[in-house]
Amino acid sequence: MIRYKNLVRVGIFVLLFIAFLGPWGYHHDSPPAEWCQKPFLLLENGSCAGRQPGTYYLLFAAVSFPVLILGLFSRGSTLPDLLLVSRGTLMFLIMFCMTIISTFLLMRSSASQKHRTFSVIAWGLAATLGIFLALSAEVIHPAQLWGIWLFILLAVILLAFELLTAWLENIPRMDVSNDVDNLA
Repeated sequence: MIRYKNLVRVGIFVLLFIAFLGPWGYHHDSPPAEWCQKPFLLLENGSCAGRQPGTYYLLFAAVSFPVLILGLFSRGSTLPDLLLVSRGTLMFLIMFCMTIISTFLLMRSSASQKHRTFSVIAWGLAATLGIFLALSAEVIHPAQLWGIWLFILLAVILLAFELLTAWLENIPRMDVSNDVDNLA
């Protein structure tokens, strides 16, 4: 069994906090392309854009989600309409909320196999959605959005860690003490 599992999970959370402080996207209210220098990004279409941290998107998702739910009841919008409009918000909330909840459930001493399965699914989905978001950016040099790439890397690491932990905990143990007593 891997010792210090919760310490590894807490360490990943600290690094995830740093990833959310890093750039995840960009905004277009920046100088013209001919004046595009650091800290701005030159996009594939020739325009200049400023970086936005993951915390901006998280705050936007947290604020817009209740508004989207209210829109479902007040404006007569249909659920498919809202899902089409809010797919980025929902993806971001899934990435953030499911991973946090699943990992906190595993950090409890009474974590079950269901919690581990939920965590593996959550981190796998978060890594997949993160890759989708990172590859959809129109940045010439994708490494400039290091925050989302750090998130993806950490999601893959924690996914592998949870799978390895589950595998190691399910390996049958050999009780050597009983074998030694039987020989004597």
